[in-house]
Amino acid sequence: MKTKLSFLILIFLMTGLLTTFAFSADVPMITKDQLKAMLGSTDLVILDVRIGSDYFASDLKIKGAVRPNMGENICGTTSKYPRGSTFVFYCASPNEERSVMNLKHLTEVHRADGYTKVYVLKGGWEEWLKAGYPTEKK
Repeated sequence: MKTKLSFLILIFLMTGLLTTFAFSADVPMITKDQLKAMLGSTDLVILDVRIGSDYFASDLKIKGAVRPNMGENICGTTSKYPRGSTFVFYCASPNEERSVMNLKHLTEVHRADGYTKVYVLKGGWEEWLKAGYPTEKK
C-alpha cells in the first residue's frame, strides 16, 4: 500500500512539472533589460498580476505598472487600452505561472482582436527588484 501511494505521488508530481513546462514553453518572454529600455513608451502597459502575500509583502511595483481591479478579469483591464499596445505581465510566481496564465487567457480569448504584442517578464518581480530597476509606490 505504501509503495502504491509513493508511486501515485511521484506520478502526480511529474505530471505537474511536465504541465508547467508545457504551459510556458510557447509563451513570448521579455527580459528585464528589454522592459527597462521600453519604460516611458506611450504604448507600453505593464500589468502587475502578483497575488496574495506576493503583492502585499511590498509597497512597491514596477514604475508605471497597473494592477487589474479585484474581481475584474484581465480582458476587462486590457480593454481600457488600445489593442496595439504592448502588454507585459509580471508576477512573483515560480516560472512566471500567474503571468503565463493571464497572457494565455488574453491571447486565446481575444486572438482576433489585435492583441499581438503580449509578453511575460522573464524572472518576474524578483529579478526586476534584484536588478535595482525603477520602482514606485503602489
